[in-house]
Parts: sequence; structure tokens; C-alpha cells
Amino acid sequence: MPSLTRLRSAVAYEGPVEHVVHRFKYEGWRRLAGPLAQLIAERLAVEGVAARCVIAVPLHPARLRQRGYNQAELLAAQLRKRMALPASKGELVRTRSTPPQVGRDRLRRFENVKDAFGWRGAGLEGASILLVDDVATTGATLNACASALRAAGSGPVTGVSIARVNV
Repeated sequence: MPSLTRLRSAVAYEGPVEHVVHRFKYEGWRRLAGPLAQLIAERLAVEGVAARCVIAVPLHPARLRQRGYNQAELLAAQLRKRMALPASKGELVRTRSTPPQVGRDRLRRFENVKDAFGWRGAGLEGASILLVDDVATTGATLNACASALRAAGSGPVTGVSIARVNV
């Protein structure tokens, strides 16, 4: 059963967006976080999507050291600012390292991230959550994160991303 209540992306992952997201994620163009978060915020406003807190999909500590930053956290921080929402009183963590999802089919993506996340901190007490990632393909990572948040007592979890890959 899916733990993610819904998934919303600002744009399709194609054309110039693909290039911009690649620069943001892999080439250190952190300053793109603000404009990209604005795209997400505008999509959420148009659809009337609201929440009590914004949480980023976490990277495993090894991947965070390698990349130097978590692009989803940069987006989440900018969304919090734009939506005037507080940081959560806890953190979503990656409990085990997983290979990248790129190149995996739908089933393998879900298997790869199953039980790979956990919540550390106070219970979420039914809070509605915006769960942020840069790109959504099958929603497997967002759903696995949502499972951990639901297990910690969250209310509805809406996955949000800059872009969605059409599969």
C-alpha cells in the first residue's frame, strides 16, 4: 500500500530543465535552489497544497560527503522560507546506503529503497508533510521515505519535486 498521499512536480524532466537539474545536483550550482524551489512553491499554490512542515529526502552520509551537499535539503530550506513553515523537530535519515536509482526498472527501484529510511526525533503527531526531492521517476524513494514518516505518526505526506520523469 502506498504511503505517499500524492506526488506533485513543478515541470516535466525534459529539455532545459534536465540540464539545470543536472547542474544543481551534480555540478555544485547551489544558487539554483531558490529559483527551483520557487517553481515548486508556485505549483503547490496553484493546486492549493499546504502542509505543517517541509522535510527533505536524505542522502546517506557517505554520499553527502562525496557530493558536499544534499540538493533536496537546499530545496526544502528554500520552500520553508517561501511558505513560512518551520523546520521539523526531528530528522528523516537514510538508515542504509543504497545504490543510485538511475537505470533501475520500477520494481527494482522500490526494492532498492525499501526500509532504507527512518525517523529520529519527536513523534510527528499527525502533521501533514511536504516531502522534497529533486526529481521523481517512479516515486519509489519518496514512498519509502513516506513509509518512515507514517510509521513516526505523520498525517498525509505529499511528495514534491522540481521535475517528474515520464516513464
